[in-house]
Amino acid sequence: MVERTDMQALPVPDRLLEAALDSFRRFGGQRTRIEDIAAAAGMARTAVYRFYPNKRAIVAALAARAFHADEARLAELARDRDRSPAARLKSLLLAEAECLRVHLADRCLAEVILGEIGDVWEQHRRGLRALYAGVIRDGQRAGRFRSGDADMLAQTVEDMACPLHDPRLLLEPGPRETALADAVAEWLERRAR
Repeated sequence: MVERTDMQALPVPDRLLEAALDSFRRFGGQRTRIEDIAAAAGMARTAVYRFYPNKRAIVAALAARAFHADEARLAELARDRDRSPAARLKSLLLAEAECLRVHLADRCLAEVILGEIGDVWEQHRRGLRALYAGVIRDGQRAGRFRSGDADMLAQTVEDMACPLHDPRLLLEPGPRETALADAVAEWLERRAR
């Protein structure tokens, strides 16, 4: 959480998002009103509407911000050329699951992520499938992964790894999670032979 004095230094949209998080944590997502967010941001209620047309837009912006930060971290793992494509894919899947677990451990963020943000969630999933496809292409170029349309294979990887990235099915960290990530990477490698 950003301190109130630090919050004033943030650009207005970010200040509103921080104020929304603070309000959601204090009052809960359902009971938080635009007036609460405005008060926490030190602004008039009408000023909020210049940036976000409603509370749903604020929730979507919070989710998008959280997912964007995750995607930046996961993109670094996907680009790590010092590791094999299979190792990169496994670490990408496991890190993605860990990002979601962190969000879900925070009741407020869990409410935001599991709320009505279908478009934001789908956009996030598309970004992650693009990361999978990039790693798959690298594996194909190296002759380590099966040939075929990398985007379709990325969709298959996502489907196979659903318990690792679906907040409703997310596994606890441990051997089952690692075994699933290993199985996904092995499936791609086995098909290359």
